[in-house]
Parts: sequence; C-alpha cells; structure tokens
Amino acid sequence: HALPTLIVMGDAGLSLRILGGVNYLASFENMAKVEAAIGLHPDPVRRLGALGVMVAEDAKRLFGRLRLTNNEYTRLASMAEGWRRISPSIGEQGARGLIYRLGAEQFTDHALLGWARSQASASDKDWQGLATLPQRWDAPVFPLKAADFIARGIAKGPALGAAMREAEAAWIAKGFPGDASALASIADVTAKTTVPS
Repeated sequence: HALPTLIVMGDAGLSLRILGGVNYLASFENMAKVEAAIGLHPDPVRRLGALGVMVAEDAKRLFGRLRLTNNEYTRLASMAEGWRRISPSIGEQGARGLIYRLGAEQFTDHALLGWARSQASASDKDWQGLATLPQRWDAPVFPLKAADFIARGIAKGPALGAAMREAEAAWIAKGFPGDASALASIADVTAKTTVPS
C-alpha cells in the first residue's frame, strides 16, 4: 500500500519534510506497474528515483537528506540525466550501445523510468522489449588492445588514447563484431585516420 501511504504523507506535509521536494506520485505508481510487467522485484532506489528525481539537483538533495550511499546517489543522478534520452525509438542497436556504455543496471533504471514517465501502458510491447534487453544480451568486452594500434604505428600517448576511443566507437557502430577480420579492419582504418602526436 505504498501509494496510498505516500498520498496520506503528502496530505499531512510529511513528504515535503522528509524528501524536501516535489513528489511524482504518478511516476512512482507507474514504476511499480512496469517493474511487475517485466517480472522485476521492486527496487527501492529505482522507485525513489521515480518518486523524487526529475533533474540532477533532485538526486543531490535526496543524497543529503536521506544519507544515501554513493552507489545509490550515482544511480539516482544517472536516472535524472538519462531517462529523457531513452525510448523504443532508439532501436535495439542503439539500446545495445547504451547497455555497453552504462551497464545493465543503469540502462534498466533509465528504461524503466522513461517508460514510467511515458504515455505507454505497462503492457506496451516495445517498452517491454527495450527494458528486458539486458536480460537477453550481455555487453561484450572491447576486444582491441593498445598493442593492436602500436603494431600499426600509433605511438603511446594521446594519439593512442584517441585511436582506442575512435576504434571503440566504430566497433559499437558496427554492432560489436567479434571476428578477427572485422576487428583488423577497424584497427587498420582507425590507425590510418589517427593524427600522430
């Protein structure tokens, strides 16, 4: 009975005293629905994000008021920055790129908060597919190493770092290929376009 309790707390002025800001009760209620729709156990940090975090300043306020752990704060701050940028329109390849960059937990936080704040119902198949992608796909480890670029004439230092970042972006854009020829091609192209330091 969390939602009725929060309504009573709000009416009594307790929510403002405890959380120090606006409560997004509809978002909180929808978060419970979308978690249940994909079979996730209730997550207190994710639900707190749905209830009280719209922008980064909200995460900072809750961190101070509730004495959250650094990990809890990091998740709330990430939700504040990321929920607006995620929807089924990014497609599976775009979603995989986000899982790779964010990690499965933060991706799920963003997806569920975006879904809870959208106009979509808890039975929306596109949102369900997006939110459950981390359950079906594990992000691989970037397979190219510094030695692959040094062997192609890139000197250690800023140029090597730039080459690694460019190659990683190309690898993500190509769908995370794992075969040797695709990786060699990415390394070759990157080495040719990297400006020497």
